[in-house]
Amino acid sequence: MAKKTDNTKAGGAKGAGAPKKRNIIQNLKDSYTIVHRSFPWVTWAILGTLLLTIGGNIVYMVLSKTWIWGAITTVLLLLLVPMLWLSLLLSKAMLRQIENVKGSVGALSQMIRRSWVAEPEPVAVNKDQDLVWRFVGPQGILLVSEGPHGRATRLLNDEVKKTSRVASQVPIHTIETGTGAEQVRLEKVLKTAYKFPKALSRHEIPAVVKRLKALHRKDGLPIPKGIDPMKVRPNRRALYG
Repeated sequence: MAKKTDNTKAGGAKGAGAPKKRNIIQNLKDSYTIVHRSFPWVTWAILGTLLLTIGGNIVYMVLSKTWIWGAITTVLLLLLVPMLWLSLLLSKAMLRQIENVKGSVGALSQMIRRSWVAEPEPVAVNKDQDLVWRFVGPQGILLVSEGPHGRATRLLNDEVKKTSRVASQVPIHTIETGTGAEQVRLEKVLKTAYKFPKALSRHEIPAVVKRLKALHRKDGLPIPKGIDPMKVRPNRRALYG
């Protein structure tokens, strides 16, 4: 009997420690909290869209006398409209809230298109902890820097020279992230990269990545203490507040 009791307690404790499943309303609430921090106007955008769509639906219900389907459509609109607005702005809001965090460009690896290959760690770093990240995709090689314009430019130029030694036939694009006059906001980096002309096929991308990794292993990258690129991904729980 004692064993059964112990097993029951252990099972109960395990069940109590298991994370509860989140429903759609909780997910919407958390997403709204994140988006509202960067875009306070999202509340009015959602309300205005709901008024227009539901108002149009009510007019259609009255004219067509389809009360049941009209009621179902109204309920769906109450869920779909906020979801559409939040899904449109969520990634942008998250990037805007972490853009001043060291290593924030690493978060783009989770958002970039599947046709691209992202390095999980920076490929260049200096004593001031300015970073350069590398992505390879249909548009070629993309080097993205973090840091003030002057230092970032020097670091990018050095990395372009190294990269061109093993991939001279591949276009190399550079983007400086930041809020300066000659820099690109973190939330616009991918959009900017996708606008470059295509240069590689999906079969050529792995070959270029392999050659670049060989360069990375040869040079080595002494990452300063205090920078852990694996810890700069967007922490959704931290953003909830």
